[in-house]
Amino acid sequence: MNEFVAPLLFFFVPIAISLVFTLILSVFSRIQERNHLEDLQRREALVGDFALSDLRDDPYGRTATAGQLVSGSVVMGTGRLRQFQASIRTTFGGEIKGYQGVLDRARREAQLRMIEAAKQHGAQRVINVRFETTDVGGQSAASEILVYGTMVKA
Repeated sequence: MNEFVAPLLFFFVPIAISLVFTLILSVFSRIQERNHLEDLQRREALVGDFALSDLRDDPYGRTATAGQLVSGSVVMGTGRLRQFQASIRTTFGGEIKGYQGVLDRARREAQLRMIEAAKQHGAQRVINVRFETTDVGGQSAASEILVYGTMVKA
């Protein structure tokens, strides 16, 4: 009996350890994501009245006394589990929903950083807002989101 059990243990124990480790990392990843979403909602509520526009000219028709470039950026990556799920999805085709949540959070975070920087300089609004994305690190599945615009003081 021991002749058959030992090889099986050497085969299944590493797999079980890997699965448990992956499960633990997945739980911690979801907790971190949930905490980040709550933080985003709290910060968005604080700047909810701040005006943003993608138009070059002030859509409110106000004359600006000063304008200056302002930006916010963030680099966010996906976990290994999401990368694995995405690789399976790209093999068979279809929408990769695991990346959508990460990119949405990254866009919101970059926009909030820009707004917070503009408010620190006393601006009331940001016009000509643009988003840029860049892949970072090749296989790491990380992206930088840069948002920039012209902050305007009344």
